[in-house]
Amino acid sequence: MDQQYLNKYFQSVWKPNLDQYNYSGWQLVNRVKKDEWVIDVGCGNNEFKTEIKNLVGIDPATDLADVKTTIEEFRTDHKFDVAFCLGSINFGSEETIKHQISCVDTLLKPTGRIYWRCNPGKQDHDNDECHAIDFYPWSETKHYELADLFGYSVKQLEWDNNDRLFAEWIKNI
Repeated sequence: MDQQYLNKYFQSVWKPNLDQYNYSGWQLVNRVKKDEWVIDVGCGNNEFKTEIKNLVGIDPATDLADVKTTIEEFRTDHKFDVAFCLGSINFGSEETIKHQISCVDTLLKPTGRIYWRCNPGKQDHDNDECHAIDFYPWSETKHYELADLFGYSVKQLEWDNNDRLFAEWIKNI
């Protein structure tokens, strides 16, 4: 998947709307404890920043991110309690998805958890440009397989609004 195309798409075409989701929108603020650190992968406009004090938002497409970078290029010695991957690890092959999950996993503490919003491979954004994007076909089965592969358990898996999958992965200790 061409990162430049994705950056242009998310800078100029795609518009965020956290209000539309029952599980993977603003409700996530209540799942984070006050002293926990959150990495928001693909943070977009970094909207959670106003609600979660210990949040670092990364995104390759917007200057509103705390760090303008991809998950593959992000470097820090800090370990996070929580990762938000809300529509960000959705593009390319299974090999790409596994590599990105590995990058997220290395940023988390041994007791870490990941919150997901995943597109099940649908090119259903309300524009023509999305048809050029290779959406990974997330499914319930894929969540269980990939969580297990990386040493996580799926604590919650729900269909959210807009035909997206919400999941909570908890690190096995």
